[in-house]
Amino acid sequence: MLAARKIEGGVRRITPFLQVGETLVEELYLRSLHWWPKLLLEADHRTKPFGSSGRVVTLWPYQTTTWTVEKHCERRGVYEYGEIEVTARDPLGLFTRSVRLGKPETALVYPATFDLPGFFVPAGQGFTEGANEGRTFMPSPVAGGIREYVPGDGMGHIHWPATARARKLMVKLFDREPSGPFDAVWVLLDLHSDVQAGSGTESTVEYGVTVAASIIKRFIDGGMPVGLTVAGEEQLTFKPASGVTQLGRTLEALALIQPGRAASLTEMAAETAEEIASGSSVVIVSPSPLDVISAAATKLQAAGAGVVPVLLDPASFRDGARGERIDQVRVPGAAIEAYVVHRGDEIPQRLDHRLHGSPHPLEAELPGVPS
Repeated sequence: MLAARKIEGGVRRITPFLQVGETLVEELYLRSLHWWPKLLLEADHRTKPFGSSGRVVTLWPYQTTTWTVEKHCERRGVYEYGEIEVTARDPLGLFTRSVRLGKPETALVYPATFDLPGFFVPAGQGFTEGANEGRTFMPSPVAGGIREYVPGDGMGHIHWPATARARKLMVKLFDREPSGPFDAVWVLLDLHSDVQAGSGTESTVEYGVTVAASIIKRFIDGGMPVGLTVAGEEQLTFKPASGVTQLGRTLEALALIQPGRAASLTEMAAETAEEIASGSSVVIVSPSPLDVISAAATKLQAAGAGVVPVLLDPASFRDGARGERIDQVRVPGAAIEAYVVHRGDEIPQRLDHRLHGSPHPLEAELPGVPS
C-alpha cells in the first residue's frame, strides 16, 4: 500500500532527566517523502514501562506533522522508547500494512528524592575523640546539641521540643561540616525479598529506595562523603565519596536494584563494619524485624559508628492491614530513637526529627536539660 511507504518518523525525548514523580515529555514526528496523500494513518508509540500511545494522522504530500506526549514517571528503572509503528488501511478495512520508524532508545528513570532539611544524624566515636572538633551556628547535616537562646539567634534554629521541656527558648548547635573519611555517612538499604511487604509503588521496596536516595542526596548536597551498601538481587557497595559523580553513581544503582536474597541485613552490617572508620554515621533503612535491626546496629556501633535506623513498618504495607500504628521505636545499639515510615506517609515529615517524635540527636548527652 502506498500510504505506508516513503515515510520517515521518530521520537525525541524532551525531558533530559527522568525521575519518579516527574513528567516525561516526548516529541513524535512523521514526514511524508511522497507526492501521494497518506490518509488516516494509525501511529502507535510503544514504550516500556509506560505502555503505548496512539494517534490518527493524515499526511499531505511532503508534509511533516509533530505532536507531544506527556507521561507520568511512576516507576524507576530502564525506560525503552524510540520506535513508532505506523499502520495504513484501505478504505474498506480489508488490507493493512505496518512499518516501524525510528530507532530503539533507552534511558534511566531515577528514584524520587525529597528534600530532608530536618533529617540529622549523630556522629560516631571518632567525632567526639577529635576527628573534627568544633561547633558552629550555621546549619549542618550533623546535629551537635542545644543551648539557651540569646538575642541575635535565628528563629529557625530554635529547638521546640527542648524549649517546651525547659520552658525557655533553646536553640540548636551544629557540628562543623565534616571533610574527611572519619566523618562519612553510610546508608545501608535492606532489600532482602523475605522481609519486604506491599506491591508496586506502595511497597517497602520502593519506599526504601526513595528514602535511601533522599538521604544520600541530603548529605552529598551538604558536602559530606557518603557511602552506600545495598543488597537485593545483588549486593553493591560504594565507598564514601562526595560530589555529583558519587550522587549519580549511587542513584543509578538505586534505579536498577531489585529485591532478592544476595545478603541479609546482618551480613551487610558485618561487612560494612569492616569498611567504616570510627566516627562515621550509618543510616539503616530496613523493614526487617526489630531484633535483626538491633543486632545490625550493635555490630556497627561496636565499630565506632553512630547508628540511625529508619524503619519501614511492613504491617502498614500489607493489604487490609489493621492494628496499632507504630510511631516511636527505640532500637538497642542505635544512637537515637528510630525514624518510622508507614505506607502513605509524607517522607519529609516522617524524616524530620522535629516532627517524628524522636529526641534531638545527642540531646541525652547534654547536661542541664530538663527531661
